[in-house]
Amino acid sequence: MAMWSYIVLTVATLLTLYLGWRLIMPLPVSLGRRIAAWLAVGALLYGQRVVRTLREDGADTMLYDGLSWVVFVFLGLVSMVVMFMLLRDLPLLAGRVFALFRCVVGERWGSRGRSCQDATQPDLRRRRFMLNASNAAIMVVAMPLTGYSIFEARRTPEVVRNDLFVPGLPPGLDGFTIAQISDTHIGPTLRGGWMRMVVDEINALGADMVVHTGDMVDGSVASLRNHVAPLADLAAPHGVWMCLGNHEYYAGVEEWMAEAERLGMRPLVDEHVLIDTGRGSVLLAGVADYTAHRLHPVHQSSPLAAMHGAPDHDVSILLAHQPVSIYEASRAGFDIQLSGHTHGGQFFPWTLAIHLFHPYVRGLHLHDTTLLYINTGTGYWGPPMRLGTAPEITLHTLRAGAGGASGMDA
Repeated sequence: MAMWSYIVLTVATLLTLYLGWRLIMPLPVSLGRRIAAWLAVGALLYGQRVVRTLREDGADTMLYDGLSWVVFVFLGLVSMVVMFMLLRDLPLLAGRVFALFRCVVGERWGSRGRSCQDATQPDLRRRRFMLNASNAAIMVVAMPLTGYSIFEARRTPEVVRNDLFVPGLPPGLDGFTIAQISDTHIGPTLRGGWMRMVVDEINALGADMVVHTGDMVDGSVASLRNHVAPLADLAAPHGVWMCLGNHEYYAGVEEWMAEAERLGMRPLVDEHVLIDTGRGSVLLAGVADYTAHRLHPVHQSSPLAAMHGAPDHDVSILLAHQPVSIYEASRAGFDIQLSGHTHGGQFFPWTLAIHLFHPYVRGLHLHDTTLLYINTGTGYWGPPMRLGTAPEITLHTLRAGAGGASGMDA
């Protein structure tokens, strides 16, 4: 986690410098006010580290909740503002570099165009006016868009109904339902009241089985025990199961495994169980997070190990937090893999950038002969924002037959 802390602090520093340089310093106010604004931005961006320290100390107060909302909403606003500023500044920078290159080449070849000195000395007063005007336009767009994104993130999760077609599925399992949640991230701004609402939504579906595909929490057991308590009320005839996400390892995986067991949720760590439904048998397996070995060397995240020694079964399902487990899951012979982790990018422009880092991002896919479904996240991480994605509870229904690839996301 030390490396992650350095990354967070580095990003906060770069954002503070960029916003100060391009947004605050051009303002037509006194130098003292500009410096004060710059310091305030820095304090709010570094504030997430203060909030994290309070959370690790077990704080559970109105002050803590208020600070959490202030710093994370501000971080969301900043991410939106910076996105628009970069869309404006990067083409400008490219244009200025090209202009400088052109004038240097022109002087070298004896061109009679503007000198390089003329090209690099623009009208600073006009440039400052245009910069402030564009900054004002960015704020006018970013602030309501941030508000809408917060509404989208906090609303009741959408129930996505998904059919999983399994060749050779016995008639008794045709229609078997699995409710999947993922990435609830109970922590700074997602608390017990929100978790209660999600649990009520899941129970109303009446699924045969409930699974959580990791990143249940974003904090320690000591600070979040009361807020995850509603999970104890999840009910399904064939159990409530989970796999571990990377955030469980950040927050104390052994403690969270024990707490999940106490809540009636069975964590599966590179292991399987055979569930006899009376209408057919379901092999349910789970693996540790794909990166677990870095923090907990005993947990190696192996679908092959999870399948090892499996008895005869009618359908096999793997719970794996990160979609990238699909490669080994397919080699191990699983029929289905249920995942989360990506959040579908959560909000624009990360909904586009996420495809650079993950071969599968959201929805249903067919990898070799294994079906992969990626839940876009029931909660969110970091800024309480969603734009271009929706919070999701997935209701999977097992179906007999090939099904084809229709309806699958690319």
